[in-house]
Amino acid sequence: MHKNVRSVARGVAAACTALGVVACGSSGPTGGGQHAATVTVNPPTTSLVAGDSVALTATVKDAQGNTISNPTITWSASDTNAVSVSGSGVVNTLLAATDTITATSGGVSGTAVVTVQAPTPIPMHEGGLVGAVTFPNGSTASGAQGDPVDTIPCATGADAEHFHVHVSLIVNGQQLALPLGVGIQSAVVVGDSLAIAGTCFYWLHSHDRTGIIHVEPTVAGHTFTLGEYFDVWGEPLTSSSVAGNQGDVTVYVDGTRYVGDPRAIVLAAHQQITLEVGTRVAPPVYQFPPDY
Repeated sequence: MHKNVRSVARGVAAACTALGVVACGSSGPTGGGQHAATVTVNPPTTSLVAGDSVALTATVKDAQGNTISNPTITWSASDTNAVSVSGSGVVNTLLAATDTITATSGGVSGTAVVTVQAPTPIPMHEGGLVGAVTFPNGSTASGAQGDPVDTIPCATGADAEHFHVHVSLIVNGQQLALPLGVGIQSAVVVGDSLAIAGTCFYWLHSHDRTGIIHVEPTVAGHTFTLGEYFDVWGEPLTSSSVAGNQGDVTVYVDGTRYVGDPRAIVLAAHQQITLEVGTRVAPPVYQFPPDY
């Protein structure tokens, strides 16, 4: 019996030799091939401005230092609010932050650090245009038509308060201009760019297409929300719809991702709000006109 076992063993060895099989029946890693020991990401550090992108690469080597060809790599980012990373290692930046990008192969990881700076503010001027003209002037038939909207009247008295908020609306990467004359009854428009007068003004209104909301109540102490402005305009604002544009809505307030009902955002002086429908892009930063 022992002789037969030895004969079988010699037969298997002979078969392996004849077939040219390497490590036939060895105790090495199952499946054969190279196994990742190190992952190196290049460039290891990058500085960008929000809105820019960079293509990272990952080199995977085995325990002997040999580069593994065509390895399977999974990419991830430590802060997906600030950056996104594709399956091929392309990093798109969204917000000012310092983010760690990780490439993983075979359970082994390597990292790179991407530092993102805020973009230079874009100047605005009264009567200007920010975005593509899409909407007609003034409030819609569903919005402010003279009667109070959400307890906000159309008033003619002196302002008790006066401050400004900027709103950007971006749909699948294209910025749309908010209309002029929202909340201004019977607006007098000069050069199709600036509403200079009207029979009355709602406490929330816009004079031009810059996206600047004028907050001018005749009674002090009122708290205003973004939802109230959209009601004066007469357009919907939800987590899936902005002024008739349907899709996933991403909201930024002063360069920070906002999670919650966008209608509930409380308006504040020199606040910058970005509403993005569909594709996420870096929210723009604007500089208010002098004396605003």
